[in-house]
Amino acid sequence: MENTSFFHTKAGKLTLIFILIMIAFIIIMLSLSSGNKMLSYCGFIIMVVAIMYPPVDTYILKRNKK
Repeated sequence: MENTSFFHTKAGKLTLIFILIMIAFIIIMLSLSSGNKMLSYCGFIIMVVAIMYPPVDTYILKRNKK
């Protein structure tokens, strides 16, 4: 059995995505309280990218590797 790092497994990648979504949520909440729309947009973009990574990885990137 191969000894791989946790963050190279599917569960590890999903853990990193969850952490990234939580950071984006904090950025959005802080920007809404300060009234900074640009920072809110950046947090939203980070969240969308994090949410879209697993489907893109599964259906586009891994399909092209085979």
